[in-house]
Amino acid sequence: MAGARSPRWIDDVDGTWRRHTREVLPRLIATDLDGTLLDPTGVLRPRSAAALQAAADAGIVVVFATGRPPIVAGNEIAMAGHGVHYGVMANGTLICTLPDQQVLHSVTFATSLARAAVHALRTHDPAFGFALVTDRGFTAEPGFTERMPVQHASATVPDALVGHEESEVTFKLLAFHHHLDSLAMLRTMPAIVGDDLSVSHMGAEAVEIAPAGADKGDGLRWLCAHLGIAGSDVLVFGDEVNDLTMFEFAGEGIAVANARQLVLDAAAHVAPSNDDEGVAQMIEELLAAHAEGRRPSWQR
Repeated sequence: MAGARSPRWIDDVDGTWRRHTREVLPRLIATDLDGTLLDPTGVLRPRSAAALQAAADAGIVVVFATGRPPIVAGNEIAMAGHGVHYGVMANGTLICTLPDQQVLHSVTFATSLARAAVHALRTHDPAFGFALVTDRGFTAEPGFTERMPVQHASATVPDALVGHEESEVTFKLLAFHHHLDSLAMLRTMPAIVGDDLSVSHMGAEAVEIAPAGADKGDGLRWLCAHLGIAGSDVLVFGDEVNDLTMFEFAGEGIAVANARQLVLDAAAHVAPSNDDEGVAQMIEELLAAHAEGRRPSWQR
């Protein structure tokens, strides 16, 4: 596959295939949520939750790496239970333990900067819509949940800025457009929001506005340094543009079959689609291969 990275394996003297660290299993598995681990309706199915738990039981550190902040991933975190240990949340701007959500590291920005970005985008084109997470809570405008099927009880509001008047710290600012897709927004928005902010793919038909330089790859790199885990000992699953920086960092990147073409091109391997629970299938095969002392089937 064009652009695919080769996984890091060596052939032991006894013919057993092992990672270059002499370990069959990765030390850490990081998986995106929407479009990857979750089904097309945004639900974590029991088989996938069980696969995460099996990986955790095998001693693998399991990480949710998602564009969502914890406040809009509560159902998924609860469903995974102790099958997930950490979260690289909000496109890498918030790192926390899971399921208890103790914050280890965060990249925030002033809410005044978020307000300025919203006003600039609305002035440029009133068809933009927004969702906002600050120290005052979460708000989303109509149209957000259709693009990002989060399981969250909050009702939509006409103006996402309302309720954040006293806020000082913004954790996440999301933008969507009633006519443009996410790739079109990625092309047009950076010039509008200015150099202090970056625009990155959210993993759905929405984009994130964050401090320049923040992404999933940086977040995963920070967590691995914190845990003393090398990137070569990391396996990641993804489907979207915002997962590419994780693929660049990890020893092995696997795209689900429904991923964008540029993500498929960057992956070492392709798993079945999220509707077929491809992440669960790959984890199940990885653990079975480990138990039987062989390479996973996708490495043959």
